[in-house]
Amino acid sequence: MDRRSLQTFRTVAETGSVSAAAGKLHCVQSAVTARIRRLEEEIGVTLFLRSRRGMRPTPAGEVLLDYAVRVLRLLDSAERAMRDLTGNGGLLRLGTMETTLAARLPPLLAAFRRRHPEVRLRLSSGPTDDLLRALLADELDAALVGGRVQHPELLAEPVFVEEMVLVMPPGVRDPAALEDRLLFVFRRGCAYRAFAEQWLRRSGLAPVEIAELGTLEGILGCVAAGLGLTLLPRSVAARPPYRDLLTLRSLAGGGSLVTVLCHHRDRPGGRALEGFRDLLRGGSPAVPPPP
Repeated sequence: MDRRSLQTFRTVAETGSVSAAAGKLHCVQSAVTARIRRLEEEIGVTLFLRSRRGMRPTPAGEVLLDYAVRVLRLLDSAERAMRDLTGNGGLLRLGTMETTLAARLPPLLAAFRRRHPEVRLRLSSGPTDDLLRALLADELDAALVGGRVQHPELLAEPVFVEEMVLVMPPGVRDPAALEDRLLFVFRRGCAYRAFAEQWLRRSGLAPVEIAELGTLEGILGCVAAGLGLTLLPRSVAARPPYRDLLTLRSLAGGGSLVTVLCHHRDRPGGRALEGFRDLLRGGSPAVPPPP
């Protein structure tokens, strides 16, 4: 039972088929089949139920899958720790909300690359809930997410306070004037979507329909075209080119959402993560305010 066999086993369990696993592992199907067969022979149990619909773990396979995920996670952590100790660069796997990536991260990432040119950056974006799941699965070293995070395995450090604003088509001053009040949002799990839905309900402006889009550009473009409204950080909506194409209105009584950097409570993040945390704490040029 070695790393390759455990990786192969986990990938087959995740994808549900030998062909899909082979594609993900960049090898031939016969190699995947052989590794699974050797693993089953070695431990003396059948790991998968095979049918025309694909493959799913047996009860024994489910038990092994839990161990395989934890073992592979520990091996990855050990490798990163050794790279840190030997000074051979390292890898920072950073997750972020798309809005933070657009408005806040570029100058920080540029400063980080100047200070730590030996570190490889692997960025991914998504809604808060997806990023937290990836962090807990050890697919990320840290994640910039929105709102309060309370989990026994995670630490959350506040890094930005985002003023939330109502974003409407040009010339519109009152959201009630939008007959359909179509609300453009990211998919569920997004902290900004949850904030927007709660604020609209409290304000008596619940939208007739919610339009779920996958990109920030799509949301802002649809609002600029007069199709509806959204709520976003001012740091995002007030930047060119959209600041001249949209109407921004402060929320009655004010409204803000904190962006936090989440990372594992009991797992060392290594030099790469510490360097990024130093940057966020002000050890490098400050993030410029929105125009």
